[in-house]
Amino acid sequence: MSVAASAVQAYRQVGQQGLSVDRRVLLGLEGILEYIRRARLAMEQDDLLAKAEAMDKAYQLTAHLLASVDLEHGGEIAVNLEQLYRFLLERLALANIFDEVNHLDACTPVVQDLRDAWRGLLERG
Repeated sequence: MSVAASAVQAYRQVGQQGLSVDRRVLLGLEGILEYIRRARLAMEQDDLLAKAEAMDKAYQLTAHLLASVDLEHGGEIAVNLEQLYRFLLERLALANIFDEVNHLDACTPVVQDLRDAWRGLLERG
């Protein structure tokens, strides 16, 4: 099963647990930030197993969010989200392949901005 197919399946399973879509997106973004933090720490400590696990989870969460983008109905916002998620996936892959934290550092502010925007939407209700 492909990463995208796995992400869609996981997304549907979580959706059956009663969380709103907006809340699931926020949790996903917070998870990505946490796994980027863990991957960075693992790289600094030369802990290959911890790095691999954290990178895999960050990548899966990002792929999951990408799979959930509704390009058919989401308009310009959906297109922008798709581009941001694809940027993140590319940077995560580069960080993983080349063990370069600068690629993770490029992801962090993007994910933080997305998380903060999503949190603001939830707070406004």
